[in-house]
Amino acid sequence: MRRETKLCHYGQTTRPSPANPPVVRASTILHDTVESYRAIKKARENDDYVLSYGRRGTTTAHVLMEAIADLEGGDGAWLYPTGVAAISATLMALLRPGDHLLLVDTIFGATKTLCDEVLSEFGVSYDLFPSGTTDVTPYIQDNTRLVFVESPGSQTYEIMDLPALCDTAHAAGLVVVADNTYGSGWLYRPLELGCDVSIIAGTKYLGGHADVMMGAVSARGDAAAKLRKASHLTGQILAPDEAYATLRGLRTLPLRLERHGHNARALADWFSHRPEVLRVLHPNLPGHPGHEIWLRDACGSNGLLSVVFAPGIDSDALLNTLTLFGIGSSWGGFESLAMPITPERNRASLAGLPQEAQIVRFHAGLEHVDDLIADVDMALNMALTAMTAKG
Repeated sequence: MRRETKLCHYGQTTRPSPANPPVVRASTILHDTVESYRAIKKARENDDYVLSYGRRGTTTAHVLMEAIADLEGGDGAWLYPTGVAAISATLMALLRPGDHLLLVDTIFGATKTLCDEVLSEFGVSYDLFPSGTTDVTPYIQDNTRLVFVESPGSQTYEIMDLPALCDTAHAAGLVVVADNTYGSGWLYRPLELGCDVSIIAGTKYLGGHADVMMGAVSARGDAAAKLRKASHLTGQILAPDEAYATLRGLRTLPLRLERHGHNARALADWFSHRPEVLRVLHPNLPGHPGHEIWLRDACGSNGLLSVVFAPGIDSDALLNTLTLFGIGSSWGGFESLAMPITPERNRASLAGLPQEAQIVRFHAGLEHVDDLIADVDMALNMALTAMTAKG
């Protein structure tokens, strides 16, 4: 069965039945007999989808767990209240005091902050390695246990050769964890490329409507067993209303990503022809770092692009002039967004660019692309007029 068809039917039961599984809110689950109570307690030791207690999730969350595990190709999936909660839960489950991990240097900023300010207090250390690395052997220490990757890289979208990197990491006995929020299980499947764990901030494309906070972790093998145990022991689960909204968002995931990808590529092409733009960062543009690898391993791109403007362009003024692009954190909803970013200038995508150049990250929403282009055209022309007036 094709993935598109599966998305439309996850969680449906014998008919007549609701098209979407209903929201089930519960803490206590009642039994008529002690025997039934004991049987369920025993069954849940090996089955995450047994309805036993609200802390283990209700049937609404269970359906979503099954759907995400299938979407990512994992042995199981576990749900969390935010994407950062999913990241922290994964690292806590797989690392112990005295361990060392490797982080790709284009990692999501909150992941690095977590390592700096929380894991360090528990005696866990880390080192960064370049996104273009295929052999992690030179970075491995005696106490290295885990490699954390993100492809495309946060904000600048460098592409990693995950199959090659995973081969060298696994040869050294390391676990490989991928932040797959960009690909969201549809465009990109890190578990199939060799990773052991894939994390998605479902706040973005899984929910798709800018009204859900959630995170999900899918895993295979020993990593899956450790994550399952840790999730249960720490009481991690997603509330049923958020689970319902995320599952509803999944139904249209491929259609939305197709539109987001089309709009972002059109914007990227438009910006690429503007003389005020030094560089456009987008995985599907030829010449982008790792572009050929992305064509090999992925099946499209999402709504994100970052634009490096020439010195003299006031990006704040440009953003303040936009009408269709809201200014705000996150991305992956139906709406278009824009915000200034300040990634480290040693990244491969930014090599050779002047330090004073300002960078804006855009997320192309589901609006008509001609209207989005007209909006940025108007804002950029106004910024140029203001720059001319000043100079």
